[in-house]
Amino acid sequence: MSGAVRVPGARYAFSVFHPASPMLRIRYRQGVAVDPHGFPDWIPYAREVVELPPLPTGTGVDVARVLAVVTANLVLADPADPDARTPVGWTWAHLPGARRVALVPAELHAAFRHLGGISTGDADHGRRGLPVDSVDPPPIEVTERLSPEVVALVEERIGGPLPAGYRDFLTRTNGGRPGWPAVHPRFGFVVDQPFLGLARTDGLQDLNYANTWWADRFPSDWLAIGHVQGGLLLVKIRGEDSGSIWYWDDDDPRARDGDSPAEVGDRLLHRCAEGFGSFWHALRAVPATLWEAAATAVAEGRSVRVDDDRIGTALPAARRAGAR
Repeated sequence: MSGAVRVPGARYAFSVFHPASPMLRIRYRQGVAVDPHGFPDWIPYAREVVELPPLPTGTGVDVARVLAVVTANLVLADPADPDARTPVGWTWAHLPGARRVALVPAELHAAFRHLGGISTGDADHGRRGLPVDSVDPPPIEVTERLSPEVVALVEERIGGPLPAGYRDFLTRTNGGRPGWPAVHPRFGFVVDQPFLGLARTDGLQDLNYANTWWADRFPSDWLAIGHVQGGLLLVKIRGEDSGSIWYWDDDDPRARDGDSPAEVGDRLLHRCAEGFGSFWHALRAVPATLWEAAATAVAEGRSVRVDDDRIGTALPAARRAGAR
């Protein structure tokens, strides 16, 4: 339709998306089928699919997203993880046209711009923020400490020094994660994954490599530093406000298929904090009211696993449900 506003992903409608990253192409050889409206079919790449209960009328979009993540994780609850975190390396994709979420590889989900069930659902986009009820930030689970020489490799690639706060975090933790699922009072993402690091066993979680395939999405003044449930976190690495932390919502209804990196930077990045330290200190535990609502939905059978013969059929065998 000439002149029509197109959602991100519309360019791939009626076709199959193949990632630009050679490593992603090898791991996910079949590509991602895209429907006539530009929405990806995540079922073949899902480790699990969960049905969510109807959303109460008037629920704000940030509360809706966090509630969905907590509920889905409780459905799959691992007795060894009382915090019910999303498995490392995975993200919950909100399926359009249904109250369902699919647990898919985070790196594949972030490989191209598209929308899903948050932007097209019935959450109230005019109501933002979360009713946090705790006062303490999460502890940091450390992966390992990096030498200055290793961190210098990142600075060589970006052509300058990393902002001090983020550089300190990277050096001390190599992309650690919160000790329990954390949220930001002003946004609807959940921080429950390790941040990107260096020399990772999985190269797709490498800070340097991952940013090579996001170069056409974000301005060069920003560096993506980690996956969250709901998008990506970035640090501004040069220019005015250097060191500030930003959030990119991967299901933002304002996004358009033709958005340039400059337009993404101008319209679609949300400033979270002036530096990494203040960002971390703003994180809080998931509100108890959301935990209780999620637990009730699961206990009453209103949120359950979905059975579908196509689930996981395109995943590498080692990444399917039940694989160890």
